[in-house]
Amino acid sequence: MPAGGEARRRIVPLLALAAGLSLLGWLLHHIGFEPVWERLRVLGWAAPLVFVPYLVIAMIDARGWRFALPPAARARIPLPGLMVTRMAGEAVNSLTPAAALGEPVKAYLLRPWGVTGSEALASVVISKTALIASQSLFTALGIVALLARIGRPQLALGWLVVLVTICVLFTMGLVWVQHRGPGAALWRLVRRVAPRARLVDRLEASISVFDRRLHDFYRGEPRTFLHASTWHFAGWLLGVVEVVVMVTMMGSSVSWLDAFVIETLAQPIRAMSIVVPAGIGTQELGGVWLCTFLGMAEADAVTLWLLKRAREMLFDGVGLTYLAQHGGRRAVRGE
Repeated sequence: MPAGGEARRRIVPLLALAAGLSLLGWLLHHIGFEPVWERLRVLGWAAPLVFVPYLVIAMIDARGWRFALPPAARARIPLPGLMVTRMAGEAVNSLTPAAALGEPVKAYLLRPWGVTGSEALASVVISKTALIASQSLFTALGIVALLARIGRPQLALGWLVVLVTICVLFTMGLVWVQHRGPGAALWRLVRRVAPRARLVDRLEASISVFDRRLHDFYRGEPRTFLHASTWHFAGWLLGVVEVVVMVTMMGSSVSWLDAFVIETLAQPIRAMSIVVPAGIGTQELGGVWLCTFLGMAEADAVTLWLLKRAREMLFDGVGLTYLAQHGGRRAVRGE
């Protein structure tokens, strides 16, 4: 890569991070440190309890991923191992959101349990599909809940039918693509671009195993995919509990409906923050706007999103520590 291109590749994320930190700083300056500190001080010695809901969510999402593994691996890999493996991949995704490098990291970290690279990567794709399917339904229900919240029940009912139909068709489309040998299609494309690359030839057999695993799973285990999606959906729902717990522990209150709207619509807010590493600043600004739109006090909203950021940093730290001990740079490169 030319020196100029390499420099741009490094400086753009740094500029985006600086912009995000500036947004976060402005938000704290606008609200004031004192009101936020007062709410954080209310937590006292019970502060670690705000992280408990996400610990349960991590366990549930690991259970969802387990369904995507080959049957022998499901029995062999301990749930705590899957949890920290998934945390490692999600931490990498937070730092490199546009590249999604965390998915091959997850696959790589399954190797110590005897899962082949092709089967591990297939399990990551299947689990990600189940996660996206459940997330799309979760977000759709949040839009419906918001319409009901602002007093438009008939409109909410109409959009419920439309959005659920779109979610079902979207999921069917993702599964259909995976039935059609996506690995082989990508391999043929890469072979045209780099016909003499030795790596391309070495990957041919692995890609065949990858595509066969996807085909066999969706053809022979449709209920298993439903189970995986259900577990992931339960994880999204527990995010609502996390909102209620955080707001309650800092001495305020939020209705379950508002907490549901906040957590569901936080998903597109995070998606729109993809340019900034970890969505820092942009995620908080969008989240605070949503909370205040629903009537929450600004200081409560800022404190809530700061607690969410602290939780994210804690679990990402656990994931990165695990990654450093079990693969480091090799895992990121997928070697």
